[in-house]
Amino acid sequence: MSAEVNLGPTCPSCKEPWLRPTALPGRYRCVYCLHRFELRSICPDCGEHGTIVRMSKSMEMSCNHCGGSLLAES
Repeated sequence: MSAEVNLGPTCPSCKEPWLRPTALPGRYRCVYCLHRFELRSICPDCGEHGTIVRMSKSMEMSCNHCGGSLLAES
């Protein structure tokens, strides 16, 4: 029996599932490669502006328009 385990969001840099929130809202750090990221309200891929809820536990990290990542390395 093979049950898939969800380890969390995937890091945009190393593609490992170890992206974790930091003490600052909207900021993340990968505990595998140690890169830091910030959640942006403007998609770097298509330029679409979206409203983000920084304190939400079920935060969307992808653009609703094009599906690109809203995380930018900081």
